[in-house]
Amino acid sequence: MRVEITCANRVGILHEIMQIFGEYRINVTSGELGGDSGDKVYLLAPSLLTAQYQAIEKSLYRVPGVQRVRRISLLPLERRYFELETLLQHVTDPVLSVDRAGRVIAANVAAARAFGVNLDRVPGLQLQRFLPLMQVAELLRDFAVPRFGLPVVVRGQNFRVDWSPIALDNTGDVDSLAGAVLRMQPSEKSEFAAGLPRPVALWDFDLRRESCLQLQDLSELDSPLLIYGEAGTGKTTFACAVHYLSPAAARADCHRFMPQDGRMEFPRHLRSTGTLILEDLHQLDDEAQLTLARRLRSLPPSIRLVATCIDPQSMVPALAQRFSVLSLMLPPLRNMRPALPRFAETLLRQEFHGKEVPTLEAGVLDLIRRHDWPQNFNGLRDYLTAAAGNCKRRGASTIAIEDLPDLSVRTSLPWREWGRGLSYKEMMEQLERSLLSELLVGRSSTRELAKALGISHTAVANKLRKYGLSAHKK
Repeated sequence: MRVEITCANRVGILHEIMQIFGEYRINVTSGELGGDSGDKVYLLAPSLLTAQYQAIEKSLYRVPGVQRVRRISLLPLERRYFELETLLQHVTDPVLSVDRAGRVIAANVAAARAFGVNLDRVPGLQLQRFLPLMQVAELLRDFAVPRFGLPVVVRGQNFRVDWSPIALDNTGDVDSLAGAVLRMQPSEKSEFAAGLPRPVALWDFDLRRESCLQLQDLSELDSPLLIYGEAGTGKTTFACAVHYLSPAAARADCHRFMPQDGRMEFPRHLRSTGTLILEDLHQLDDEAQLTLARRLRSLPPSIRLVATCIDPQSMVPALAQRFSVLSLMLPPLRNMRPALPRFAETLLRQEFHGKEVPTLEAGVLDLIRRHDWPQNFNGLRDYLTAAAGNCKRRGASTIAIEDLPDLSVRTSLPWREWGRGLSYKEMMEQLERSLLSELLVGRSSTRELAKALGISHTAVANKLRKYGLSAHKK
């Protein structure tokens, strides 16, 4: 039996209410506090008989503050559960929830039908069994891609998947995410046929976290967006993410075009909505850029323009003006040395799709951290792929130093020109002074600097004294 008790002072008399049930030896298995005015107590007592209820009702009315006692069919949470369950089962699109490990917790009939299994067998199954590209652990790292309109194929049928994280609180912290809810909308075709790369998780390690934060905000806007950075920094990945992080991805297509023979050719007539990605604008000469700028003026304003290039200065004024409102710069790998081992391990997991992923020896990780990687992720990926091949050929599961291709550690700085007229000692002192000056910015003490450099406080103090520097000077 379920009982609703309305009282003027819920907190003050709750103990007395429970004491009455205890006196009648009635076991209350669960309860809720609520009501529109917060003045109701809901109790579930499965063993409560009608005769007992009548006696308890009289005792409850003798408690000061109790205004009403009545039997109800369902507790509020029970009613909400059954209502949502009924709604879920009548939704024609597949809907399911998964935990942080990617295990299906609940699903509706449409989801079971799409996966080709009985509804009672769906809970507990791994989502990647049906959607190999849905790496839930990566998606729940709060700045991941995709979010809306992810094209997938399940048992020969095309779908677009939207997902929303299940948060335990409002902090927005990754640890507060318990899983995700996914909705699969049937789609006539797969967007992969248009040449759009498969969406992957964005790696928000180190400086890229700020880039991911900016991308989330910029994806919801309408103005043209320019994404720039060195070759291999992930400009294409971020450009595609603009589409998949926007709710428009659930109802509009995305088209991607690259320069062909020095020109950017795309159809005369495009759909009136969607995302248009123009890659590598720096490969176009001035005339081709002017032609492209004129062509873009004729596009419907409802099409979101996203472009990539290495250097915005390479764009002619007419085209640069088109992308002058919103821009996003991606940092090179050499500026994220603390995260390089993590990037390397994540690249390996992606390349091997989680199957027999080789590990990296500590010496290998240290070498990777010290290299500049001028081709950024492209160079690091190829280097690791070659090393993994050598590791596999010798029958090992851990990439060792002996598996690594020759790596020439060079710098792109013009040392010969910079050091003209200086002795070796003078060049080293000039370099050390510049390095210390740069590292002092934002630090309030020499002890903090010594800890960052990994040397003693005395050594740092002597060097600063030698060059006339101070932790309080910028």
